[in-house]
Parts: sequence; structure tokens; C-alpha cells
Amino acid sequence: MKFKTGEKYVLGKMLEEAAQKYGDSTFFWFEDKQYPYSEVLAQSRRLAAGLVGLGVKKGSHVAILMENCPEFIYTWFGLSLLGAIEAPFNPFHKGNILEYLINYSDAEILVISSSFIEEIKSVEDRVKKIKKVVIEGKFEPKPFNKMEAVPFSALLQGNAQPPEVEVKYNDIMALMFTSGTTGLSKGVLISHNQGFFVASQYVSVTGVKKTDTGYCYIPLFHEAPQFGLVLGSMLYGGKFLLTRGFSTTDFWNDIKKYNCTLSGMFEVVIKLLLMAPEQPDDADNPMRVFSTAHITPESQQAFEKRFDVKLVNCYGLTEGDCSITATQGDIRPGSMGKPHGYFDVKLFDAADREVPPGKTGEIVLRPRQPHLIFEGYYKMPEKTLEAFRNLWWHTGDLAYQDKDGYFYFVGRDKDMIRRGDENISALEVEKVVETHPSVQECAAVAAYSEVWGEEVKLAVVCREGAQFDLAEMVAYCDERMAYFMVPRYIEVVSIIPRTGASGRPVKEQLKEITPATWDRVKAGVKIKRETDKKKTSNSK
Repeated sequence: MKFKTGEKYVLGKMLEEAAQKYGDSTFFWFEDKQYPYSEVLAQSRRLAAGLVGLGVKKGSHVAILMENCPEFIYTWFGLSLLGAIEAPFNPFHKGNILEYLINYSDAEILVISSSFIEEIKSVEDRVKKIKKVVIEGKFEPKPFNKMEAVPFSALLQGNAQPPEVEVKYNDIMALMFTSGTTGLSKGVLISHNQGFFVASQYVSVTGVKKTDTGYCYIPLFHEAPQFGLVLGSMLYGGKFLLTRGFSTTDFWNDIKKYNCTLSGMFEVVIKLLLMAPEQPDDADNPMRVFSTAHITPESQQAFEKRFDVKLVNCYGLTEGDCSITATQGDIRPGSMGKPHGYFDVKLFDAADREVPPGKTGEIVLRPRQPHLIFEGYYKMPEKTLEAFRNLWWHTGDLAYQDKDGYFYFVGRDKDMIRRGDENISALEVEKVVETHPSVQECAAVAAYSEVWGEEVKLAVVCREGAQFDLAEMVAYCDERMAYFMVPRYIEVVSIIPRTGASGRPVKEQLKEITPATWDRVKAGVKIKRETDKKKTSNSK
């Protein structure tokens, strides 16, 4: 689907047009109930009118902490009708991080699912601006000490209509947040136009047809389901199944029950589904394509063979999605694909010099149309300027390009481990370690070293019932990677902490050398290079 930046790409206008065009056709299902386009518009208008009564106006920030549900969509759409800005939070956040996000967002109203009342109560005394909390679901009278609780259902009463508000395609629609894997989350300012650009690319990548049904299990605080599945469906009058979240038990049952044919998928979901016991009818499903990101050729081939479904790799971040994509007709396993005319894309070294094909560099972008990527980081002008230095958006991601122009993801720039003068890709270490039969998953991180600056530390989750020998793991790595990549430290852990929907490891939590961390140097376990050096020294 070709996209051209334009004034029509305003969510409120697009929703009204879709409701007029598709009327009582199904927009989505949720827990066996059908929600037609006309009803979604009517409910969004009622909610918008109710929010006006709470003081919401154009430019207002409204925070959202909700499970996947129709009310989340009504809130997002209702705010867009008013020109207000949604600020959705990852529902896995709590405590200090949740407090930070609420205060940083400058929201005065918070919309939550009732299941998060206790989390909000725990930070209430430290929240600065929230005056009213709109609660979807049942709750006890006066659940908060200072903040007023408003039933979500009360905002849907009557037939009041919201005021007419002039909203433009380049107005901010959303304040979304980076995963915070390397520091405090940054607020990403996203325009209406950007949301619909991502939607159009999702339609192109998956080859959407009117007969398709999407599957939306990824939490809606994330830009991928919001823009890719929800807005993507709106663009062509499609439909999707909305569920509260991911479940390995329900995943394929949901897909078969609703005849879902397309969706998105993170690598962690691919791993979980491949780990499930094989069934004779694994390939007997209606799904035809998943858009994915950063998956290995091995995972792609194993998944496609087992489930008879195509995986199409895309590259993107919250700040700017779908700048590089494969397409259904042009897939190279392991590759993110190519740019498709909307961006100039280059790979730079640390001095912002372009690197040749085959060499790893940072992905930098320039959009060829306005408002295809984010408008900046909220209240962080220095971070915005740093990201756009030398007139290129620096993504912080590393990749290389082959001679045919295809891009291959290597890892995050800040996910590099610098041991002496060697740069080590944590992802490359992890790929090797995860081929070990005793390893379920792992994360490689940088541990401080007085001598080398950083050493490789490995956090390992073992397969159930597996025998794991630390010294044997060192030998396994030594045979399969450069000597400087072999982990010095290994710690067996029960889980790898992750950010939630995107499944990105939160590596800051793994860097500390704890009493449970094994040190191969202190244990006297040497790699081949060290023993060879000793033999050479003794022979002289």
C-alpha cells in the first residue's frame, strides 16, 4: 500500500469515515462479542464527551494503564477525537518506574483497569499531577486517599457528543515510551500521520486482503498492535480478534476459532511456541503470515516448517517503525529486508562515516516525507538533538548490509560489550550459547573489569531437568567463538527479566557480580588460548 503524507491522516476523521463506509461490519471481536465500526465510533464519541466533562481538551495528556479491552480502544479513539494525547503505560510496570512514568507524562487524568488499583494506591502519595482516575471495572467506594475515582461506565452514559475540534495530521496523537533497557524510559512524541504510515506499511508487509482477520494479543500500550493491527484494519475495512494477552495454551485455539490469518510476533513468542510439545496438527491452522523482528534464520525456518506459516521480518522502533522490511515476495532468512522508498538508510561508524557492505555499523535514517517518524523525545531536548546529530536519526541499532542491499540486524549499540579494544556483540554470544542443549535462554551482558574495562557475563536459564556444567559451557563457547567473547562470568538464573510485550531483556538487572556468579578465572578454568600461551612460554 503506497503512502503519501497528507491531511486526511487524522485518527478521528479516519474513524468517522470508516464507520460511515463499513457501518455494522465487524471491526473486532473481544471475548466472543462482536464490535462493529458504527458502535466503536458511537462509544468513542460518548467517551470523548465524558472526558471533556473531566477537563480534557486539545493537547491534554491522559495516561492509560489498562489490559487489552474495548475500553482501551474507546479511550484512545476518544482522546484523538478531542486532539488530546494518549500516554499508555506498560501494565507490567509498578513502584518507582510507574511513579516515574506518571509524573514524567504530565497527565492529570489516568484511565485504568480495576486490576491496577492497588498499584496506583502504592504510588499515590508520590504522584504529583493526577487528580482523577477513571476506572474500568468494579471497585470499592473511594479507593484512593487524594485522587477522585470515576467509573468508566459513567462516561458512556447518555448521547452527548464531543465538541468539534480541529485536529491536524501533524498534531501529536500519542506519547509512547521506550523500553528503558539501558536507562529511564523516554517519551516518544508520535503524530497522527506517523501512526497511519506504520499502518500502511503493515498492510503492505502482510499483503492484507479484505477477507483477512487479524489477531491482536500484544498489549495495546505498544505501537505495533495499535498502529499495525488496529489502524491497519481500519485502512481497508478489516477485522481482528482482540484478546487480553498472550497464552501458549489459547494461542492456536483462538486463531482457529476466529479464522485469524495474520498477526505480529516478537522473538520471545516464537521461542515459547517452538518450546511447546509438538502436535500432529501443528500445521493445521488458518494463519498465513506473521510480521516479526530480529529473528534468526534457524528460528524462522523451524517455525515456518512446523506451523506452515510465513514469517516476514521488519525493522523498527517506537520512534519509527517499518523503515526497513522484507515482503512476502522477497524474504531472505535472517534479513530485515530493504528500505522501500520512504527513507534514506545508511550504516555509520562511531565517527558518522558510512561503512562498506559487510561491515557492521549503526543504522541511521532520513525520512523522505514529513512526519513518518517521531517528533522528538518529550521534555528531553538534549536526547532529541543527540539522536538527530549530523541531520540523521541515529537509531542505536547495529546492522550490516550484504552486496545485494539486504540489511541484517546485529544488536543494540549499547548492547555491545567492549573488552579491551574488542567490540563484542552480546547477540552473537547469545546465539552461540542458545545452541547448547542444556540452555533454554540466556543474556550476555557487560560486567565491570579493572583490567579490560568490561568482561562478558552470561546469565543462563537452564532447560527443565537438564544437567548444566559451568566449565563445560566455557569449553563449548571456546570451540565456537573468538577467545575474547568467551564469558568470564556465568550465573544460572530462573528467568531473564524482560520489558513485557516486546520481550526485550532488561540487562541492567543482570550486570552485577553477585555471590551466585561463577568466575572462571577464580575457578582456574582456562580457555585454549590461555593454555596454548602457557605451553609456548614453557617451551622457551
